[in-house]
Amino acid sequence: MSSVEVGIVGLPNAGKSTLFNALASRRLAETAPRPFTTIDPHEAVIAIPDLNLDKLSQLIKPEKTVPASVTFIDIAGLVKGAHKGEGLGNQFLGKIREVDAIVHVVRAFSDPVVTHQHASHEPGSIEQILEDIEIVNIELELGGISKKPTIYVLNSDEDDLKNMELIKKVEEKFKEKALLISAKMEEDLIDFSEAEKEEYLKEIGSDKTGLERLILYAYELLDLITFYTIKGGKELHAWSLKRGQTAIDAASEVHTDFAKNFIKAEIIEVNQLLRLEKELKEHENVWNLAREKGLIKLEGKNYLVQDKDVIEFKVGSG
Repeated sequence: MSSVEVGIVGLPNAGKSTLFNALASRRLAETAPRPFTTIDPHEAVIAIPDLNLDKLSQLIKPEKTVPASVTFIDIAGLVKGAHKGEGLGNQFLGKIREVDAIVHVVRAFSDPVVTHQHASHEPGSIEQILEDIEIVNIELELGGISKKPTIYVLNSDEDDLKNMELIKKVEEKFKEKALLISAKMEEDLIDFSEAEKEEYLKEIGSDKTGLERLILYAYELLDLITFYTIKGGKELHAWSLKRGQTAIDAASEVHTDFAKNFIKAEIIEVNQLLRLEKELKEHENVWNLAREKGLIKLEGKNYLVQDKDVIEFKVGSG
């Protein structure tokens, strides 16, 4: 499929660029406690965390492993009147119009140094959080932005990451998924060693960072599934596909000629393939072993691809 894009939006100084920096694991967007720090959208292609891909890579030992990905775009902050062009609103609304889904970053932290242009309550309070969400949603609506799948990222203080009551109130009011994240902490984690990161996750009682949860939520929000291809045992590739699409659609993702010259698809579920590791002899090809055991299915172009299918396409010469 063409590149899937998720726009990161919100009011100025909500923490959008900090979140983006953490997502991209590189500090490209300048951050400072004043409005319109970000003027041009920044994009980053983010790998989808995938334990099955890691296990397949260990099993097959390819020369190259390519994960599925989603593109996140850091879009500068909206303000009241954006639909009239206020705060460079037309430019930003135009970019939002192009994305497939929205990550709406909302200030849920208290910091007197960081300005808030529209505060009628204490910044970071539940009243102001709900009002901030309304401001952006109204501007999107007035700007002619059609309803898009949305995740509300409540950018909170680190000691408030288990405030389930806040999540409940936001989800009940706006009928979309909400997630508590400390964007600053996630950015700091970039510089942690793996051991330090594991220790931090243990302390907060989680097996994933906030960003890993966000990436997976975004993938789910877009109703995407993952399938895998193994090119000559040398390149292992994870691909994204809309749920409900067929083998011919998947073939087109890999190469347009594969769809054009499609004959059939050999398919096995990833866990079936991984379970063969114990039976695999030295230098034996796991795909050949699966075929010998009758585990490979032959399917035509109308087969509905399932999440975690491993597919080998058989194509004509064209």
